[in-house]
Amino acid sequence: MVPVIAGAVITPLSIGLGAVLLGTFDDSEAADGNVPAPVGTELKAGDVGVPVIYAKLIRDAAADCTDKLLTAPLLAAQLKQASNFNPRARSVPLDEPGGSADGSTDGAADGSADGEGSLTDPRSKDQRAADNTTDGEPGGEPDGESDGESGGETGGETGGETGGETGGETASGGSPASELPSEDSPSGAELPDGTRTQRPVTRGIAQFSDADWATEGIDGNNDGVADILDPADAIPSLGKRMCGLLRTAKEHPGYRGTPLELALAGHHTGWQTVEKYGGVPRASGADGETYEYVKAIMKSSPQMVVPAGGSVSGGWTLPVKAPAGTPYHQRGSSWSTGLHTGVDFVVPTGTPVAAIGPGEVVTAGPGGDYGNQVVIRHEDGMYSQYAHLSEVKAVVGQSVQGGTLIGWSGATGNVTGPHLHFEMRTGPAFGSDISPVPYLRDKGLIS
Repeated sequence: MVPVIAGAVITPLSIGLGAVLLGTFDDSEAADGNVPAPVGTELKAGDVGVPVIYAKLIRDAAADCTDKLLTAPLLAAQLKQASNFNPRARSVPLDEPGGSADGSTDGAADGSADGEGSLTDPRSKDQRAADNTTDGEPGGEPDGESDGESGGETGGETGGETGGETGGETASGGSPASELPSEDSPSGAELPDGTRTQRPVTRGIAQFSDADWATEGIDGNNDGVADILDPADAIPSLGKRMCGLLRTAKEHPGYRGTPLELALAGHHTGWQTVEKYGGVPRASGADGETYEYVKAIMKSSPQMVVPAGGSVSGGWTLPVKAPAGTPYHQRGSSWSTGLHTGVDFVVPTGTPVAAIGPGEVVTAGPGGDYGNQVVIRHEDGMYSQYAHLSEVKAVVGQSVQGGTLIGWSGATGNVTGPHLHFEMRTGPAFGSDISPVPYLRDKGLIS
């Protein structure tokens, strides 16, 4: 749609790669110093981390808590452990048909079964088998550890059980989980071993029970309804719950475990159980699954971040490394509105074009005067568009990171020569464009 104007002044954009992601955090006080403080780390997004549509909700939920121990990566690890970010996940009681000792089911709530996870259990059949078998024996992990996706129990005070109970008695060395209280820790009287009580059904991305939701669920998006299945309500509710538990945990410095570990244990099994044990339950006791849950979250939360700075996968980058041509809002008769709606990058046909940052592809294919185009929705609600492509690689619904190849530049549509037309928008469609320069500058991509 936008021609390269012959004789136009070529002004180079900075070719340095930016490092702004989904939200930095300072965890220097985490677990009273027992959790290493990542320096310059940011929340990971996309297929290998947090779904882009939930990233801002998680970041905001953590920011709403005044306690610096509650971070976005911690909440992300809890949500991944609880439901694998499935807003329709539901635990299954042991006595329900299809239920198992780990709270999972092979079929969906509506009776369907695909063998590769379901609405009630987002794990695949292979994941469920791996989670429930160790050297042929049910329960536990091969090395006593949890990978952050299984092991322990799903989120919520009375979450459905999703992992073995017999994991290692102490966390493996070298990870934050190694700071969990040991079996020989003297603080608190231990309860005698016994049969686990059945836990009520939990639902949603944060796996609240209906009883917990009735007292702790909030209307996070102010639509007049506190919906347990709406992530816009459930994620802020999880943040509020964890913030309150951290305040309570700090009132008990003599309990076994750090405040963060105590809060995680209280979230998983209820604060009354933490009080009875005088801290985090022991690995070998009747509530050993809570120990495993705490260990899993402490281990997996650092995996929900990526380093800041440099050309980091999942970071922010320019779509191409090339000089800029026609600027935003240049006037001319070549454009239907009389104004240029984006910025052109002067590149030959076949130049690889990258997504500028984490997001989800909402348009991929022919776009009229724009020729072949890709439009990406980013976690902050903004959209980026890449037009006149010779070939599109991205597909609608795909999660992308900064630097993900989405196509190749070309001269399709209304053009006079090959180039990349780039827009920033407030919506997915034509007419919602804004100047790309402030946005790219805010991401550290241009000076």
